[in-house]
Amino acid sequence: MGELMPYPQCTGCGNCCRERAIDITFSDILRWHDEKRWDILNEVYYIDNYPIKGQGGFYIEKSINKKNMERHCPFLIDNKCSIHDTKPSGCKDAPLAYTEFKECPVFKKPNDDVINTTVKKQTKDIVAAKRNFNIVMGVLTEARNWAR
Repeated sequence: MGELMPYPQCTGCGNCCRERAIDITFSDILRWHDEKRWDILNEVYYIDNYPIKGQGGFYIEKSINKKNMERHCPFLIDNKCSIHDTKPSGCKDAPLAYTEFKECPVFKKPNDDVINTTVKKQTKDIVAAKRNFNIVMGVLTEARNWAR
């Protein structure tokens, strides 16, 4: 199988950036560190017990903050991704990993091979972030220090 193609029917409505928790992978964190994207790294947090108790992961915190009623990615500006050139891997892959995507007005379920390949790649990289927790937390601490 070749490279996964972007979702061709996207209308740019921005719903996927408003209604989904934005997972951050180990590759994302390392890439943003290399790019010195402290602005992005300062929005990344480890959130314990999300999405279910006993789990946790790295997320753009504002995308799951239930106190923030808008609950959207802080990089969504006028329905456009302001970090499109270096957006999170999960955003690049969306909606190829989903069997349903109610927020998307043009969603069509990809074939199972595409879903399985995308989910496997994302899961591997999300697990790598947890496995390298201390490295990731060091990068996030460095980003916060640069922001001061």
